[in-house]
Amino acid sequence: MSESLRPQERIRKKRDFLLLYKKGYRYRGKYFNLVYHSNDLNFSRMAVVVSKKIGNAIRRNMVKRQIRTLFRRNKNMIKQSVDIIIIIKQRIWEASWIKLEQEYLDAVGSITVNESA
Repeated sequence: MSESLRPQERIRKKRDFLLLYKKGYRYRGKYFNLVYHSNDLNFSRMAVVVSKKIGNAIRRNMVKRQIRTLFRRNKNMIKQSVDIIIIIKQRIWEASWIKLEQEYLDAVGSITVNESA
């Protein structure tokens, strides 16, 4: 599996965000929250949401790069094709890379989407 993040693997449209926020399942973690829902594609997509409360543009972009790297490197952990929004919390600055990676793997491992809902 490729470790690249192709353009089609990103969520960009407002209607996709609104659908996820409305119908998505949630995982609440220490450093970020996940909102996820199954999609009809053959691959998973993701988006990272970072508030201005997290820091200036440099810090926000750094966090987004880290989260995208986690997604790219661990695509095979996601067993079904889902759309994921990762909402960053302010506590992310307390996390080392190892802690952040472990929480991400726990979050992705807990993703189960009930198709009948």
